[in-house]
Amino acid sequence: MVFPFREEVMVNIDELLAQRKALFEEFLATYFSGLDMQSGIVRSCLYSISAGGKRLRPILVMLACEALGGTGKQALEAGLAIEMIHTFSLVHDDLPAIDNDDLRRGQPSCHKQFGEATAILAGDALIFMALEVISCADYVPDTKLDIIRAIADMCGYNGLVQGEYEDIMAEGRLLAPSEIEKIYYKKTAKLFELCMYCGGRIAHGDDKQLYALTQYGRNFGLAFQVIDDILDVTSSGHGLGKTAGKDIVQDKATLVKALDIEQSKAYAKDKTNKAIVSIADIDSDSAKILQDLAMTMLDRVI
Repeated sequence: MVFPFREEVMVNIDELLAQRKALFEEFLATYFSGLDMQSGIVRSCLYSISAGGKRLRPILVMLACEALGGTGKQALEAGLAIEMIHTFSLVHDDLPAIDNDDLRRGQPSCHKQFGEATAILAGDALIFMALEVISCADYVPDTKLDIIRAIADMCGYNGLVQGEYEDIMAEGRLLAPSEIEKIYYKKTAKLFELCMYCGGRIAHGDDKQLYALTQYGRNFGLAFQVIDDILDVTSSGHGLGKTAGKDIVQDKATLVKALDIEQSKAYAKDKTNKAIVSIADIDSDSAKILQDLAMTMLDRVI
């Protein structure tokens, strides 16, 4: 597959991402410094959201905002809200009733550290924290309402939560690749779409620009999920920061299972290509960073 030509960004992408991650980490620490750390729920929320990771989702929000002329700082509240939603999903995914995983981001899962009841409540709390962050953000009212609506739509019963449910119900079943892609879209790619939409909306992007950004999010998210599934088979738990081989043990419905490793890599390449093409008309350094980011993710498996 030939990827479209794109002008090289002259600064190392790892450095660019690290700069935005550092900005987010500072904002995260400031937010939690204003909360009651005597609360067991707050401590468990902070434990889970501070466990590290690439901070990919808030970085995507920042880059989307920058791509349309905004700044990374403008996008911090939306990035934090989405990272809270993402963390809630991880906390609940790891519970014994769902994926039963003792390890998350290289350390004990929330329920292993604080107990199942606290982990359930911490996940619940993170959802409402996310809404509070957006409600208190320095965005114009219409933007706040659009972001809250988008969170409800893309993360609720027809988005992330529904995708997680379908993923659980598909365990042990043989699904067609098209059916698996629908699960991927809901449980993973919709959150990436949300990142791109929120960043673009904060920057007051027009309908064409927002469509281009969300198409990037959709295709990047689909590629990200199949790459994650490939790595679950081919990588060590240490490299992943979570227990490797869980998909096989739980007989998950994945493209690796439905197809094979090489066809799954081809799928990841195709979605990465579509992500890159979708924002080719957005002429900014941050759009080029987004394109490079998609390629960097793909490089993990090719």
